[in-house]
Amino acid sequence: MRNPVELNSELGDTLSRAARGFGVPGLAIALAAPGRKALWTDGLIDLATARPVRRSSWFSVASLGKHVTAAAVLHLAQRGELDLSAPVGHYLNDLPAAWAGRSVLSLLHHTSGLPEYLAHQPADPVPDDRRSFMARYGQLVPAFDEGDAWIYTNTNYILAGMLVAQLQGQPYTQAVQSMLDRAGCPGAMVGSPAWARSTNAGDPHSVARDEASARREVIGDGDACFTPDGALRWLEVLLDDQLLDAEHSRILFSPGLLTSGRPSAYGCGWFLEPLGEGTLAHHAGHFDGWTAIAILNRSRGSGVMAMCNLAPGHTRAIRHLAQRALEHFAPGSTALSLPVLDDDEPQLSARLRAQLLRASGAAADNAALAEELQRVAAHGSAVRTVPNLHAGMPPDRFDLVYRQAHGTHRWLRYRIGYADRTEHA
Repeated sequence: MRNPVELNSELGDTLSRAARGFGVPGLAIALAAPGRKALWTDGLIDLATARPVRRSSWFSVASLGKHVTAAAVLHLAQRGELDLSAPVGHYLNDLPAAWAGRSVLSLLHHTSGLPEYLAHQPADPVPDDRRSFMARYGQLVPAFDEGDAWIYTNTNYILAGMLVAQLQGQPYTQAVQSMLDRAGCPGAMVGSPAWARSTNAGDPHSVARDEASARREVIGDGDACFTPDGALRWLEVLLDDQLLDAEHSRILFSPGLLTSGRPSAYGCGWFLEPLGEGTLAHHAGHFDGWTAIAILNRSRGSGVMAMCNLAPGHTRAIRHLAQRALEHFAPGSTALSLPVLDDDEPQLSARLRAQLLRASGAAADNAALAEELQRVAAHGSAVRTVPNLHAGMPPDRFDLVYRQAHGTHRWLRYRIGYADRTEHA
């Protein structure tokens, strides 16, 4: 049981100033911790009408919605209607042979090797129907064999959405909306960014389903919308395992293993990183005027979901605001709580800094990469490249704050300090 509490006014003022500094017009932050929860809103949801952000305003969360698709797939597995280890072609018989043999779970883990369809986007819009999607993109060659590497590709979750629709015998929108409704989350909707905008600009007491999304067969890589009230309820659903049984909730938040034996650091719609004795789950999304992020520290029963109506092409601002709010609300829940460590491998840190913050457009040093990343770099522009956190300026600080050794790998975490925000890598 979590009781509503007011967010500290000083923190609210700090968040509001930071949001204005980042150019964020409207922002909502939902927070949950053991025994308490809070909701904070700021700014305008609709600039044309100067309508303020309210608890009932709608935000598109873009790729943060991938875990919603993953949960719908896992729900099918929970009911015995789908085998996560089976080839996806066992269920979708219109896939090309090069795609069909990848397991269902590898789609959710992004370890399938399937190519990123958005990297091959022609001038025409992405087709809404499954047949045309396959005709346009089905000839694309996978980047690597299943499990040999990890790469984030929206194609995986488009196929996952098709699985949900086919096995449920109803459109994706209807199947997923039923799951959201069963979770007791009226402030959650399957809808597009355009639907969220038009709904916010219309009658706030009259909310209609997104009929355009209901007709789409190519859907599932990020089509969820939440109100601030809905985000707060959804946080509790996720933190209290109210969506799936214990086994499938564990799968949702467990990383996929690569053939090298190392973890992929990605579960089913969630990035996963160690933090102390627990695990930090997080995911962001930004698209067509909207940015959102959720951060969960399930071992502490705490989490945050932050949403705004700005999509600058990255998630730096919303990530900073979300982790700052969560750390204040539930101290020790984020990497902001970690002290700076003595760095006994400064040369390694210097190499990592050069790799992570290389000049915009500069190629990664392939000789410094593990074999999994070498496969990604070798494939080139057909998939997303090796990450580059370059922000156009050097950071003020680059400090080691975490190290953890395993048999096949090590975790290192660095805090990257800028004048207006703190990041971690």
